[in-house]
Amino acid sequence: MAEERGDAEIVACIVAGGAEARAAEAELCRRFAPRIRLYGLRHLRDEDRARDLVQAVLLGVLEATRARRVMDPSRVDRFVLGTCRNVAGRMRETEGRAEGGDALEHLAAPQREHVDLGALMRCLGRLDERARVVVGLSFHEGHSADEVASRLGTTPGNVRVVRHRAVAALRSCLDRKAGEGAR
Repeated sequence: MAEERGDAEIVACIVAGGAEARAAEAELCRRFAPRIRLYGLRHLRDEDRARDLVQAVLLGVLEATRARRVMDPSRVDRFVLGTCRNVAGRMRETEGRAEGGDALEHLAAPQREHVDLGALMRCLGRLDERARVVVGLSFHEGHSADEVASRLGTTPGNVRVVRHRAVAALRSCLDRKAGEGAR
Protein backbone atom coordinates (compact mmCIF):
# COMPACT_ATOMS: atom_id res chain seq x y z
CA MET A 1 0.00 0.00 0.00
CA ALA A 2 2.88 2.36 0.68
CA GLU A 3 3.87 2.32 -2.98
CA GLU A 4 0.33 3.15 -4.14
CA ARG A 5 0.13 5.96 -1.60
CA GLY A 6 3.53 7.15 -2.82
CA ASP A 7 2.27 7.11 -6.40
CA ALA A 8 -0.72 9.26 -5.40
CA GLU A 9 1.54 11.71 -3.58
CA ILE A 10 3.81 11.96 -6.62
CA VAL A 11 0.83 12.61 -8.91
CA ALA A 12 -0.52 15.25 -6.50
CA CYS A 13 2.85 16.98 -6.46
CA ILE A 14 3.02 17.04 -10.27
CA VAL A 15 -0.53 18.39 -10.52
CA ALA A 16 0.24 21.10 -7.96
CA GLY A 17 3.20 22.30 -10.01
CA GLY A 18 5.79 24.48 -8.40
CA ALA A 19 9.36 23.75 -7.44
CA GLU A 20 8.81 20.13 -6.40
CA ALA A 21 6.96 19.14 -9.58
CA ARG A 22 10.15 18.47 -11.59
CA ALA A 23 11.54 16.19 -8.88
CA ALA A 24 8.17 14.40 -8.68
CA GLU A 25 8.15 13.91 -12.46
CA ALA A 26 11.67 12.46 -12.31
CA GLU A 27 10.61 10.11 -9.51
CA LEU A 28 7.56 8.97 -11.49
CA CYS A 29 9.81 8.24 -14.47
CA ARG A 30 12.35 6.35 -12.34
CA ARG A 31 9.58 4.32 -10.75
CA PHE A 32 7.77 3.28 -13.95
CA ALA A 33 10.47 3.21 -16.67
CA PRO A 34 11.71 -0.32 -15.78
CA ARG A 35 8.15 -1.69 -15.78
CA ILE A 36 7.35 -0.07 -19.11
CA ARG A 37 10.58 -1.44 -20.61
CA LEU A 38 9.68 -4.96 -19.48
CA TYR A 39 6.22 -4.56 -20.99
CA GLY A 40 7.86 -3.43 -24.23
CA LEU A 41 10.29 -6.33 -24.29
CA ARG A 42 7.47 -8.79 -23.75
CA HIS A 43 5.01 -7.34 -26.24
CA LEU A 44 7.27 -5.71 -28.85
CA ARG A 45 10.15 -8.22 -28.54
CA ASP A 46 12.90 -5.71 -29.30
CA GLU A 47 15.13 -3.61 -27.03
CA ASP A 48 15.04 -0.51 -29.24
CA ARG A 49 11.27 -0.63 -29.58
CA ALA A 50 10.96 -1.18 -25.81
CA ARG A 51 13.07 1.96 -25.20
CA ASP A 52 10.87 3.90 -27.63
CA LEU A 53 7.84 2.65 -25.73
CA VAL A 54 9.31 3.88 -22.43
CA GLN A 55 9.82 7.36 -23.87
CA ALA A 56 6.37 7.59 -25.47
CA VAL A 57 4.51 6.23 -22.45
CA LEU A 58 6.32 8.40 -19.92
CA LEU A 59 5.74 11.48 -22.04
CA GLY A 60 2.04 10.65 -22.37
CA VAL A 61 1.67 9.89 -18.65
CA LEU A 62 3.42 13.11 -17.64
CA GLU A 63 1.29 15.18 -20.02
CA ALA A 64 -1.89 13.50 -18.77
CA THR A 65 -0.84 14.02 -15.15
CA ARG A 66 -0.07 17.71 -15.69
CA ALA A 67 -3.44 18.12 -17.43
CA ARG A 68 -5.23 16.34 -14.55
CA ARG A 69 -6.45 13.49 -16.75
CA VAL A 70 -5.31 10.81 -14.28
CA MET A 71 -8.67 10.28 -12.59
CA ASP A 72 -7.47 8.14 -9.67
CA PRO A 73 -3.91 9.11 -8.64
CA SER A 74 -3.68 6.09 -6.33
CA ARG A 75 -4.00 3.88 -9.40
CA VAL A 76 -1.54 5.63 -11.66
CA ASP A 77 0.06 2.21 -12.24
CA ARG A 78 -3.09 1.12 -14.07
CA PHE A 79 -3.07 4.33 -16.07
CA VAL A 80 0.53 3.57 -17.08
CA LEU A 81 -0.42 0.01 -18.09
CA GLY A 82 -3.32 1.23 -20.21
CA THR A 83 -1.04 3.76 -21.85
CA CYS A 84 1.49 0.97 -22.54
CA ARG A 85 -1.19 -1.10 -24.27
CA ASN A 86 -2.37 1.80 -26.40
CA VAL A 87 1.08 3.03 -27.43
CA ALA A 88 2.40 -0.48 -28.15
CA GLY A 89 -0.66 -1.20 -30.28
CA ARG A 90 -0.16 1.99 -32.26
CA MET A 91 3.54 1.18 -32.67
CA ARG A 92 2.73 -2.25 -34.11
CA GLU A 93 0.11 -0.84 -36.49
CA THR A 94 2.38 1.98 -37.65
CA GLU A 95 5.36 -0.31 -38.18
CA GLY A 96 3.21 -2.78 -40.10
CA ARG A 97 2.18 -0.06 -42.54
CA ALA A 98 5.62 1.56 -42.75
CA GLU A 99 7.43 -1.57 -43.89
CA GLY A 100 6.39 -0.97 -47.48
CA GLY A 101 6.20 -3.49 -50.26
CA ASP A 102 3.53 -6.13 -50.49
CA ALA A 103 2.35 -6.67 -46.93
CA LEU A 104 1.03 -10.15 -47.62
CA GLU A 105 4.35 -11.20 -49.11
CA HIS A 106 6.11 -9.88 -46.02
CA LEU A 107 3.78 -11.83 -43.76
CA ALA A 108 4.35 -14.99 -45.69
CA ALA A 109 8.13 -14.61 -45.85
CA PRO A 110 9.68 -12.23 -43.31
CA GLN A 111 13.20 -12.85 -44.65
CA ARG A 112 12.16 -11.62 -48.11
CA GLU A 113 12.53 -15.02 -49.70
CA HIS A 114 10.59 -15.87 -52.84
CA VAL A 115 6.89 -16.48 -52.28
CA ASP A 116 4.90 -18.77 -54.52
CA LEU A 117 1.99 -16.46 -55.34
CA GLY A 118 -0.12 -19.41 -56.47
CA ALA A 119 0.37 -21.03 -53.06
CA LEU A 120 -0.43 -17.74 -51.35
CA MET A 121 -3.66 -17.42 -53.32
CA ARG A 122 -4.64 -21.02 -52.52
CA CYS A 123 -3.93 -20.40 -48.83
CA LEU A 124 -5.99 -17.20 -48.91
CA GLY A 125 -8.80 -19.19 -50.51
CA ARG A 126 -8.81 -21.56 -47.53
CA LEU A 127 -9.56 -18.73 -45.11
CA ASP A 128 -13.19 -18.08 -44.25
CA GLU A 129 -14.84 -15.08 -45.90
CA ARG A 130 -14.55 -12.79 -42.86
CA ALA A 131 -10.82 -13.51 -42.47
CA ARG A 132 -10.22 -12.87 -46.19
CA VAL A 133 -12.03 -9.53 -45.95
CA VAL A 134 -10.08 -8.50 -42.83
CA VAL A 135 -6.76 -9.49 -44.43
CA GLY A 136 -7.61 -7.66 -47.65
CA LEU A 137 -8.71 -4.48 -45.93
CA SER A 138 -5.79 -4.55 -43.50
CA PHE A 139 -2.90 -5.44 -45.76
CA HIS A 140 -3.98 -4.80 -49.33
CA GLU A 141 -5.84 -1.54 -48.68
CA GLY A 142 -3.82 -0.55 -45.59
CA HIS A 143 -6.73 0.18 -43.24
CA SER A 144 -6.28 0.28 -39.45
CA ALA A 145 -8.16 -2.07 -37.13
CA ASP A 146 -10.50 0.81 -36.23
CA GLU A 147 -11.31 1.47 -39.90
CA VAL A 148 -11.86 -2.22 -40.67
CA ALA A 149 -14.07 -2.58 -37.59
CA SER A 150 -16.16 0.37 -38.67
CA ARG A 151 -16.65 -1.09 -42.15
CA LEU A 152 -17.54 -4.53 -40.81
CA GLY A 153 -19.66 -3.40 -37.88
CA THR A 154 -17.51 -5.03 -35.21
CA THR A 155 -14.90 -3.99 -32.67
CA PRO A 156 -11.23 -3.21 -33.36
CA GLY A 157 -10.29 -5.94 -30.88
CA ASN A 158 -12.26 -8.49 -32.88
CA VAL A 159 -10.56 -7.32 -36.08
CA ARG A 160 -7.13 -7.76 -34.48
CA VAL A 161 -8.02 -11.29 -33.33
CA VAL A 162 -9.36 -12.29 -36.76
CA ARG A 163 -6.32 -10.74 -38.46
CA HIS A 164 -3.88 -12.47 -36.07
CA ARG A 165 -5.50 -15.87 -36.62
CA ALA A 166 -5.66 -15.36 -40.39
CA VAL A 167 -1.97 -14.44 -40.58
CA ALA A 168 -1.07 -17.48 -38.47
CA ALA A 169 -3.15 -19.70 -40.76
CA LEU A 170 -1.47 -18.20 -43.85
CA ARG A 171 1.99 -18.74 -42.40
CA SER A 172 1.17 -22.33 -41.49
CA CYS A 173 -0.34 -23.03 -44.89
CA LEU A 174 2.62 -21.51 -46.74
CA ASP A 175 5.09 -23.41 -44.57
CA ARG A 176 3.29 -26.67 -45.46
CA LYS A 177 3.30 -25.74 -49.14
CA ALA A 178 7.03 -24.96 -49.01
CA GLY A 179 7.69 -28.30 -47.27
CA GLU A 180 5.70 -30.17 -49.92
CA GLY A 181 7.60 -28.41 -52.71
CA ALA A 182 10.97 -29.30 -51.21
CA ARG A 183 10.34 -33.05 -51.48
